Amino acid sequence: MAATNVILSAIDIKKLYYCDPSLVTADLTEAKMKTLLANSAVKEVVNVHQDTWSLEESEASQDSYRNQLNGEVYRRGKKQMGDVVMNFTIGQYDYATKAVFLGGSATATSWKRSSEPTDIHLCLIALTDDDQYAVLPYAEISGREATTDGAVGLPVAGTKIAPKNNAIASEYWFDKAAVDAATGS
Repeated sequence: MAATNVILSAIDIKKLYYCDPSLVTADLTEAKMKTLLANSAVKEVVNVHQDTWSLEESEASQDSYRNQLNGEVYRRGKKQMGDVVMNFTIGQYDYATKAVFLGGSATATSWKRSSEPTDIHLCLIALTDDDQYAVLPYAEISGREATTDGAVGLPVAGTKIAPKNNAIASEYWFDKAAVDAATGS
């Protein structure tokens, strides 16, 4: 019997996870995704402020070269794909979470900003309301503080970049039912 294609809309978000990108060591499959999610080093963001999560891909760009004599395009340059960015604002957080997304150092009762710019890379995993996992295995994190609806939230932009391991794709999507049913690794 042939498998039925999954139809999705990737509606909103119901879970958001993050982890060190080093936990993704090979091309992800449903079984490897299941193993990754079971790893205690994968942490959950417990509060995403309303209507702030999105996954956006900017339009591709391509240079056009015009014939100076008639103004017509006669050649196109190499296409540059647009950035894929997962955006969200963390509405409630502890100091350790603040340090994960903004850098600096934290204790249970304090946070201190680093005096140097901090490069932060995380694996981001979103589970949509219609049970689709969107995974950016190696995302460059840009976090900041911003007042959102009367409170200081942590807006985060995770931009997809190429993983250091060429066997790992820069973005994955999985149906949750297939991940749950997966066996092996």
